[in-house]
Amino acid sequence: MKVVHICNLPLADGHPDRGRIVTHPGRWVLNLALAQRAHAGIDARLVVQVPGASRDYECEVEGVPVRYVAAPDRLRSATLFFFDVRRLRRAVLAWEPDVVHAHGTEDAYALAAQACGRPSVLTAQGCFFIINREMPPGRFFSRERIVEWTERRALRRAGDVIAKSGYVRGELARAFPHVRLHEIPNTFDPALLEIPVDRPRRAGHLAFVGTVVERKGVHLIREALGILRRERPEVFSRCVLHIFGDRREAADYEAREIVGLRELLGERLVTHGTVGSRELAEELSTISVLLAPSLEEMFGNQFIEASLLGVAGIVSEGTAMAENARRIRAGVVVGQRDAAGLARAVADALERPRSTDESLEVRKRIVDWMGPEVVALRHLEVYRWRRSESHGGGR
Repeated sequence: MKVVHICNLPLADGHPDRGRIVTHPGRWVLNLALAQRAHAGIDARLVVQVPGASRDYECEVEGVPVRYVAAPDRLRSATLFFFDVRRLRRAVLAWEPDVVHAHGTEDAYALAAQACGRPSVLTAQGCFFIINREMPPGRFFSRERIVEWTERRALRRAGDVIAKSGYVRGELARAFPHVRLHEIPNTFDPALLEIPVDRPRRAGHLAFVGTVVERKGVHLIREALGILRRERPEVFSRCVLHIFGDRREAADYEAREIVGLRELLGERLVTHGTVGSRELAEELSTISVLLAPSLEEMFGNQFIEASLLGVAGIVSEGTAMAENARRIRAGVVVGQRDAAGLARAVADALERPRSTDESLEVRKRIVDWMGPEVVALRHLEVYRWRRSESHGGGR
């Protein structure tokens, strides 16, 4: 079975625009494709649109065929992604897939998969009908509202949708009751299991992983550190915060929060920018605590991957990360928008580090739940159902 995934992926080493264009750093669809090729007999391939790229580019990434599709970097949502859909459809159909799998509704991917005329599956991530409800856009005619409109259009036409968590599944079931939902988590890069969990930790070192935007709750980290400075100066004096995911051209929120954190921490704020997944894993394996106080989160790969590496995660209630923390019985869940609770959790985590045995038990629970073979076979079942239905059959 040949499956083409329409998704995000960092630019490959040989891509002519690597280093010039900053793309989404996540590799979870590549992890899925590797798992499908290794464990489910699926010929998995990736189509990745790159706004602003100078030309198309094809290559293999870790043995997975990838087609990078160049696109304009302006007026895409304003045209309701019309030209993106045509461009992606052409790239996908050139591979003559049996199934087209779109990852996300925040761009043209879902609409493009449905336009291919082949059995299609959608993974819901970053759903704007949820994000805009929790953090309403300031302008009526904004990219966020346009994307929510195209997202609703895609979801109304969808048949099989994969939700990464119970939280997302519940939201989708209420908003789109006609959709057939499958709850399947992301898998991870098995190379993470080669990194030992008993490496020496840098005492007092904390990590934030992700884009520095309001939805990720970076202002709560700043407020929590301010509380520690006032109330627990002996803890605060040891804190070093690493930010993985800051951008060279920062928006207002990011610029403001980085300045505020720099005023608090001085040289104890370390900004790494966008780094590769393996480099990130190596860094995290020597850090004590991950801070992820998101206001909204659909899955939270950073929490799972950090937990695999023996890092104690602190996440916020009301998100999929809190659901995942309870599922793997690891990490600490604090209240939503609760900077004081976050400060207390940081102090406790630094004073009571997790043992190696506890970290190994957490790792085993994650592998049992969302290891590559488990996730690959669950996707295979969905694809078989989708193909059978498209040919008029059934289970």
